[in-house]
Amino acid sequence: SEVYSRLECQICFNYYSLWRRPKLLDCQHTCCSVCLTQMRMSQSELRCPWCRCVTTLPPGVSVSQLLDDPDTMAIISVPYTPVFIRLPCNAYLPVEHHERATGMEEEHGMREGEEGSCKSAFGTRFCLVAVVGFVLLLLVYIILHSMTCNSERFTMISCS
Repeated sequence: SEVYSRLECQICFNYYSLWRRPKLLDCQHTCCSVCLTQMRMSQSELRCPWCRCVTTLPPGVSVSQLLDDPDTMAIISVPYTPVFIRLPCNAYLPVEHHERATGMEEEHGMREGEEGSCKSAFGTRFCLVAVVGFVLLLLVYIILHSMTCNSERFTMISCS
């Protein structure tokens, strides 16, 4: 998806973060600071891997001093509180923060200010699957128990 590719370096495929910052080259392409630092150490000039445009860095200036891509930074620097879904077995399932911070709610038909999120949509689907699974297991148990009782009636053993 385009949203996810925008959140990851297209060289190393790691997600951008405050430690792997999205750096803007002179050509307006973006790479993470780690990849650009490695490129700078192995090449005499910093060349864009896509269009081959040279980004000029004066001597003594590091990759960290390149401008951050403002659009990507706006997405990844949103503070968040981790969200967990409580499962029926009292386990907790984490909801990934990049799904919550990148407009995935709009993709799932929710607008800003509306109640609900990916977490609740996932939680509803999970609960539905869990309930259907439980009902199926209960039916199998009842059928097997009934079959056992029927066979025990012929042997004069009571079935409770």
